[in-house]
Amino acid sequence: MLLPKDTAIDEIKKLIMGEKTKHVLSECQSCFSCNFYCPENAHPAGLVLQRWNEQYQKEGLKVRAKHYMTLYPYYPNFRSYVMEHLPEKTKDLVKNWASLEPLKGDTLTYPGCNIITFAELTQASFFKDLDIRGRLEYCCGETLFRTGYTEELYQITKRLDKWFNILKPKKLLVLCTAGTNVFKYVLPRYGLTYKFEEIKPYIQYLWEKIQKGEIQFKKKLEMTISIQDSCYAKMFGDEYMDLPRKILKLAGATIIETDSSRENIRCCGIGAGFSVDSSYHSFKIRSSAIRNFKAFKNTKVDAVCVYCAGCLATFGGNKKLYFKKLKVYHIIELIQMAIGDKPTLTKKAKKDRGKHFFWGAVKNQIPKLYSKKTFKIEKIPENPPDYKEAW
Repeated sequence: MLLPKDTAIDEIKKLIMGEKTKHVLSECQSCFSCNFYCPENAHPAGLVLQRWNEQYQKEGLKVRAKHYMTLYPYYPNFRSYVMEHLPEKTKDLVKNWASLEPLKGDTLTYPGCNIITFAELTQASFFKDLDIRGRLEYCCGETLFRTGYTEELYQITKRLDKWFNILKPKKLLVLCTAGTNVFKYVLPRYGLTYKFEEIKPYIQYLWEKIQKGEIQFKKKLEMTISIQDSCYAKMFGDEYMDLPRKILKLAGATIIETDSSRENIRCCGIGAGFSVDSSYHSFKIRSSAIRNFKAFKNTKVDAVCVYCAGCLATFGGNKKLYFKKLKVYHIIELIQMAIGDKPTLTKKAKKDRGKHFFWGAVKNQIPKLYSKKTFKIEKIPENPPDYKEAW
């Protein structure tokens, strides 16, 4: 938040005393960077989450937040709105992921809620052997963790435990950095008892395939690229944050770092909605995303690369009112281009997805934006509804 030191000291004192802060509780985007900057290793992010939880228990959330709740189908939300508008072929693909039939091998590939809305990315040739399973109802609870809703996380883990014990995977391959962090380091602290022999992020999986020669670059990208890092990448250290950069350099790209990359990462914009005061206020999310757009434009790069589909969704939805050209690619698209394949997520599909993220907010949140009504999150049952009924 770039607060002056005296202000920061006053803010942390108020946080410790449980008093209302002037900045932190309303402006924090839950990126966890303060845990890395704190010279005393105090991990203040946990205190922010605790205070948010207390505020939520006392005040509830503004009704506008329902559109961004990941707890489908109890709350039809921004992802379910997009999924209703998916092409029929993509809908069929996603429905197949809901299968409870035995796995083909020992690895369950977990797509995560964001990849589900960009399902075409998984049809890349280098993913052809993956057994993908998941649905919105099997959300890992990442946003609940980042907003401090601890009781709901315990409810999420009970559902996931039950699901994993049906499919019985030995290994977990996760198609997002956030999900990797949550499964490795968060959910075991909130009651997840299922044990995996290995939990691997997909970016590591891709790097290993490149190292083995199973992915070979034939067409150099020959473009300058800035990277929007995942908020969770810094949790895994420099070696992890190097991976997308190594991949893109081998693919022929030149990487231009912004002032908010690697451990200095600024959230793509969705984090501006996490505080109880914000309750996913669309204008705050848009403002935060636009700040990133301007930083990228200042670098004068040819394109922006994301390796989190959540960042792709945030940028896609908020580009609608950003009247300057900005090319945003998922790293999977760039790898496909460099090996000579056409991206399976077409330009039209990306544009349509961004349009539906945008209009979903306009139709379902904007009318409630300034309502004073509040709500509390319903209890999450262990058994999700039948998938066909939910769909």
